[in-house]
Amino acid sequence: MSIKISSVYNGILTQQFPALVTILKEAQAHAAEQGVSEQSLLDARLRDDMHPLLWQFQAVLDLAVRGSARLTGQEPPSFELDETNFADLISRIESVADELAGFDEAALDASSDKQFEIPMGPEASITLSGQDYILKFLLPNFYFHMTTAYAILRKEGVQLGKLHFLGPVTL
Repeated sequence: MSIKISSVYNGILTQQFPALVTILKEAQAHAAEQGVSEQSLLDARLRDDMHPLLWQFQAVLDLAVRGSARLTGQEPPSFELDETNFADLISRIESVADELAGFDEAALDASSDKQFEIPMGPEASITLSGQDYILKFLLPNFYFHMTTAYAILRKEGVQLGKLHFLGPVTL
């Protein structure tokens, strides 16, 4: 049985994107209250060999947009990764949410059994059905980067809990 891929994207839009905004607003408030620069938080990492907070948020957004473009047969767009503060990131999230809301649900759902070649680095790729792509590649990567962003902010002292991460759970 195939899943409705549009339902996955609707969940991201209605639950995870608002959670991202909430997390960023909490980080913004923390920076102001503690006298910490936003830049120091955006540059924070869990480990030296990992990407910083800013990149983690950008990766989440890139995955959502490029994935939906790929699944609807469009060329995945390239992003200008030019956000420099929390307000820029919040604006980018809102822009991406608007873009995702405009994707054709029927085209997303029709991609479930189509085959897609997914780049896995400069010299490798894998072929996955639309359903496997979203379940085995896109969502795990999306949540990996979202979790990493959350963990970085927790490490930096931002008071976040599970409900911040989950966002508004709706039926």
